[in-house]
Amino acid sequence: MTQQNIGLGLFRRWLLLLLFVGFSSLVTAQGKRLIQSKAGQEALFQEGMRHYIKEDFSEAILVWESLASVVSNEPSLSFYLAKAYLAEKNPKSALVHARRAHELSPYSLDYGLFFAEQLLADRQISEAITCLTKLSQYDESHPEVNLLLAQAYLWSEQGALALQALDRADHYVGEYPAIIRTKEFILLKQKQLTSALKAGQRLLALDDEEQLFTWDQMDVAWDLSQADSVQTDLRNLQAQYPAQGQLALLLTNGYLHQKNFDSCIIQLRRAAEDHEVLPSMVAQVTMKVFELIDDPIKWEQANQLATHWLSIYPEEPRFLAIQGDLFVSASKIEEGQRFYLRAARMGDPKYEVWARIIQLDFELNAIDSASVHALEALKAFPRQGFLNFQLGFARYLQGNNTDALKYLEIARGIIKPSDNWNMQLFSMLGDVYHAVGRSKDSDAAFDKVLLLNPTDEHVLNNYSYYLSLRKEQLVKAAGMSKQLVDKFPKEGTYLDTYAWVLYQQGEFAEALRYLDRAVADEESQSSAVWEHHGDALFRLGRIREAVSSWEKAKALPNANQNLDKKIKMRQIVEN
Repeated sequence: MTQQNIGLGLFRRWLLLLLFVGFSSLVTAQGKRLIQSKAGQEALFQEGMRHYIKEDFSEAILVWESLASVVSNEPSLSFYLAKAYLAEKNPKSALVHARRAHELSPYSLDYGLFFAEQLLADRQISEAITCLTKLSQYDESHPEVNLLLAQAYLWSEQGALALQALDRADHYVGEYPAIIRTKEFILLKQKQLTSALKAGQRLLALDDEEQLFTWDQMDVAWDLSQADSVQTDLRNLQAQYPAQGQLALLLTNGYLHQKNFDSCIIQLRRAAEDHEVLPSMVAQVTMKVFELIDDPIKWEQANQLATHWLSIYPEEPRFLAIQGDLFVSASKIEEGQRFYLRAARMGDPKYEVWARIIQLDFELNAIDSASVHALEALKAFPRQGFLNFQLGFARYLQGNNTDALKYLEIARGIIKPSDNWNMQLFSMLGDVYHAVGRSKDSDAAFDKVLLLNPTDEHVLNNYSYYLSLRKEQLVKAAGMSKQLVDKFPKEGTYLDTYAWVLYQQGEFAEALRYLDRAVADEESQSSAVWEHHGDALFRLGRIREAVSSWEKAKALPNANQNLDKKIKMRQIVEN
C-alpha cells in the first residue's frame, strides 16, 4: 500500500469518527468531495442508520443532514430524516422531509402514506386528501390509503366520501369492529339510523355480547329513534337479540312519543336485565318516562321500578334522587327529601341535588335546616353560585344580614348573565343592602332587576317602599307602586305601599283612601298597615279613630314599640 493510499484511508476513518461523535457539521470541502462518491454516501447513510436503530435519533439526524447537504435528490434519505425528526418530537421538520421524499418519489406508497399521515397530524386536510387520492389511483382498494382517506373526509365533514373510502377497504379489512364503529358514527351523523342499525348488526353477529352502539353514539341514536319505521326495525332486532339493553332503551323512546307508559315500563325493565347498560342513560330515560305519570296507578308502577333500580344500582346516587323526585311529585316532601339527602351524601352527586334539598327546606319553612344543608353543600361545591345564594337567603330569613350579604356577594361574583336566578339574586341583594343601610347599593341592585324585568312585583313594591321610608325619589316610588295597585287593586300589601308613598308626599286624604282598602284585605292585614292607617287619620285630625287603628296595630304580631307612646300621648311620636 502506498503512502498516499494509507493517508487516504486514515482520512476516511477520521471523517467517520467525526460523524460518529456528532460533529458532521464540520465536514470539510475535501470531505464533501469524498462523500460525493457512491461508497462514501453509502457509508454515511449506514452510519446514520446504526444510530437510528439504536434510537439515538439526534446523532442519526446529524449524520443524515450532513449527507443531505451534498445528496439532495435521494428520497429514502429524506424519508428516514422525516422519521427521525418525528421520533425527536419535531413534527414541523418531519413534515418538511416527508414532503421532500414524496416529491422525489411520488409513486412510493410508503412515502406517500407517511406524508399523508403528517399532513393529517398538521390538520392540512385538503392536501392530505389530494395526496391520498393520487395514491389510490395505483390501488383504489388499498386499505391503508382508504382508511386515511376516510379519516381525512371525516375531519372535513364529508361523511358520504368517508363511507365510500371505508367500503373500498372492506375487501381487505373485513369485519373489523373499529371500521364498523366508524361507519356507525358517520351514518348516525347523517341521521341514517336504519343503516347504522344494520352496521351494528354486523358487530352483534361477530359477538353477541358486543354493544350495538358506543354510549356516545347512543345519545345520537336516541334522538333518531322515534319514527315508526325505525321502531319496527328495533322490534325486529330485539326479537333477534333480546338481551341487548340498548335496543330496549331506544324502543322506550318510541313509546314515550306515543305516551304509552305501560310499554315504557316494560322496556325499561328489559334494559335492566343487561348489566352492560350505562346507568346514567337509564336514569335519563327513566326520568323522561316518569313525566308521563298522571294517576296513582302509574305512580305506583313507577315507584316499583324506582325501587327495582335501587336494588340493581345501590351505589348510584342518581337513582336515589329519582326516588326522591317521585315522592315530591306526590307531595310527600319529607320522604322525598330523605332520598335526596342519601343521594347527596353518597359518592360524588351533582350540586343540583343539594339545591333541591335546600329548596324543599324553604318550602317546609325549615330555615335553620336550609342553612345547615347549604353549609354542608358548600363544602363539596364552594364555587357554586346558586348554593351561595341559597345560604345568603337563609341567613337573611334568620335575621343575620351580615352573613347574608357575605354569601350573596360571593354568588354575585360567580353568577353568569344566562343563569335563570339572576334576578332573584339582585332582588335579594336590594333587600339586604337596604337592611344594612347601603341605600345606593340597594337602589342599584333593584334597578338592575327592573332593567331585565320592568314588571317584577317584589322589586316594584320593596323599592318604592324603601324610597318612601327615606323620603327620596317619591315621584319614582309612586310610579312603581301605582303599577302594582292598578294590576292588583285588592292586594293589601301593595295598597299599603302606595298609600305610604302618598303619605310621604303629604297627600294624607288620598293615602287614607288606599289604606281603607288595604285593611279590608284580611289576608294582608298586619301591624304596619294598621299603624299607617292610624297615622293617616291623625294627619287628617281624626284623633279618636287614629288611636283605634293604633290599638288594632298593637294587638298584631311584630308591633312597633312606639305604638304605646302614640296611644298614650294620642299623637305621632317620631322616636
